[in-house]
Amino acid sequence: MSAKKPNLSAQILIGLFAGVGCGLFFGDFCGPFDIVGDAFIGLLQMTVLPYIVLTLLVNIGRLSMDRGRRLIAAGLVILALLIAIGITAVAIAPLALPERETASFFSTSMVEPPPEFDLVGLYIPTNPFASLADNIVPAVVLFCIMVGLGLARLEGTERLLDDLDVMASALNRVNTMVVKMTPMGVFAIAAATAGTMTMEEVGRLQAYLILYSAMVLVLTFWVVPSLVEACTPFRAKDVLRIPKATMLTIFATGKIIVVLPQLIEDVKKLFREADLGSEEVDSTTEVLMPLAYPFPNLGTVAIMIFVPFAGWYLGSGLEGGDWLILLGAGTLSSFVAPVVGIPFLMSLVQIPSDMFQLFVISTVYTDRIRVVLGAMHLFALTAIVTAVLTGSFKIKKARLIRAGVVTGVLAALFVVGIRLYLGQSFRDAYTADQALVKMHMMKGTAETKAYLGTLPSPLVPDPEQSRLHQVRERGVLRVGFLQDSLPFAFVNSEGQAVGFDLEMADNLAADLGVALDVIRLDRKGAFKRLGDGTCDLIMSGLVLTSSKPLLASFSRPYMNQTLAFLVKDNRQRDFATHQLVQGIQNLKIGLVPELADWEDRISSYVPDAEIVELTSPRGFLRGEHEELDALLYVAEAGSAWTLLYPAFSVAIPKPMVVQVPMAYALPSGEQHFRAYLDAWVEMRRRDGTIDRLFEHWILGRGTERSTPRWSVIRDVLGWVE
Repeated sequence: MSAKKPNLSAQILIGLFAGVGCGLFFGDFCGPFDIVGDAFIGLLQMTVLPYIVLTLLVNIGRLSMDRGRRLIAAGLVILALLIAIGITAVAIAPLALPERETASFFSTSMVEPPPEFDLVGLYIPTNPFASLADNIVPAVVLFCIMVGLGLARLEGTERLLDDLDVMASALNRVNTMVVKMTPMGVFAIAAATAGTMTMEEVGRLQAYLILYSAMVLVLTFWVVPSLVEACTPFRAKDVLRIPKATMLTIFATGKIIVVLPQLIEDVKKLFREADLGSEEVDSTTEVLMPLAYPFPNLGTVAIMIFVPFAGWYLGSGLEGGDWLILLGAGTLSSFVAPVVGIPFLMSLVQIPSDMFQLFVISTVYTDRIRVVLGAMHLFALTAIVTAVLTGSFKIKKARLIRAGVVTGVLAALFVVGIRLYLGQSFRDAYTADQALVKMHMMKGTAETKAYLGTLPSPLVPDPEQSRLHQVRERGVLRVGFLQDSLPFAFVNSEGQAVGFDLEMADNLAADLGVALDVIRLDRKGAFKRLGDGTCDLIMSGLVLTSSKPLLASFSRPYMNQTLAFLVKDNRQRDFATHQLVQGIQNLKIGLVPELADWEDRISSYVPDAEIVELTSPRGFLRGEHEELDALLYVAEAGSAWTLLYPAFSVAIPKPMVVQVPMAYALPSGEQHFRAYLDAWVEMRRRDGTIDRLFEHWILGRGTERSTPRWSVIRDVLGWVE
């Protein structure tokens, strides 16, 4: 006897596990499978939008006005109920996140304006053909609704609607043929994903992945099926069983729309198996699900949990007002794709947009379970509303109460369990400070000697020669740097003098063809060391202020820094806007020597503020000045300090962002040297050197050394290097 062929669900599971196994075995060699996976998804997408257009036109064109009003009214009520469930889950889930200590490098998003998205353009098809070409589903659906309503009011359209119905059936048949290739497509997608996603990426996101997975599990496999069971004739297990193959396909592809026709057929099957099938059920289902698709679903609402996670990840949790903004704006932004809505929500609650990179990484997994929850949402919404319209809707109080009690117990267990697990996992897990103090030069080229204790003997300058000529003649460029100049010049954990400006000094020495001496200077009297020959330049993150040109000559600015405040984590939001800062009573602000010229400006900005002069930010960050509310500093350097002192954060008052220039100091009167230095800075700006060093030292990119993706073929068998 021949073996029984596995059903489609089993074949998809086989393809999924085989793909994961292939990815783990061959690792990043499975990357090219992405092409096969993309081709499969493209084939699935090929017929879906035309199918939606034709189905909506046919069914709305045949819809009576009375039935249409009932459908819309019932649909909106059930949609609101499901969205409310999702919002409740988003509000409860962050309770599972334990307290943790964290900080991050500077992010350019701190000074960027919030992103915008065109909600009107998303739903109003000013050019329906452009909306079709760009796959803007909400606008296409609205266009079809309007045309369908127009057809419903005309006589003699039955033949046209019959022809469109035939075409829709043909497209559905094509889609069914493509679905038969799902096991192969799933294999390719799973192999590429398992082979390229690193464990480091998973580790950084484990709290979010665990939290979101728990939400999806409870909502998909308990809450939504129980809701359907409590108000329709269907059993929860049937709600899970019938669309099983479709859900697996959706999980593999990460898209609902590609199998929307199959999802519609699954709802029809649910009614047929309960002996409730009819033409009215079929037509209602075919209208309702495409209509519901562009609206928010539980998957896109629940994904908002990334925003409070991002705040927790950065050490600045959301407060009461932030939650109102998030849940209110989140409901509206869930109309758009998460890749658009999440950055918008992050900007509203002042979370740096660089965190969005983590969200993008997570979508490899979360997109797949998000769309499974979204598909269950559509399935349940369509089933319940169809039951309302066909007279089979009935609330069963006992089952509803049981579902509520069990849901509460499950939520409590997940919150407590996840909090305990994450609390243990993140205990003593803070390592961002090590990422800073272990940084090295990207490319040291000049022969370098460091003077970190005593100063070298001064080299008496020759007034008859330019300092540049003397440097080249002696074969050594002497560059001074100041203590506490993170991340522009500092001593790393291995005792090496490193930083943005010291790497620039290394580049300068290499271009001059000389060796490099780096000399640590005391802040007091540092500029005098230029004149006595102790050093030729000071390259140490110097902010150019009005008084500094009286002490030395300066190059043209090579970078701007952003004026900001260093504050304790729990005070960051008090300094979020200029208006909030001006409203703080008895404000006390610390001021370091680099920004001493700003004392008068601060006094005019906040007349009642008390200014306290400090010698370094270190004392404030160590808690030696508890009386101070904030320290005026610059955001780029301040972010590096928060890595060492994670209880503090950088606050940049909005909307007006103030920037201050940075320059290199050289001896007064050295016009030749200054002209060369200005030209050299401009060359390094144009060839991308400054941008590369900015990304490394200021943004912290590349501080984690990457290793090849783990795989059996490389790390177990040793067949490849």
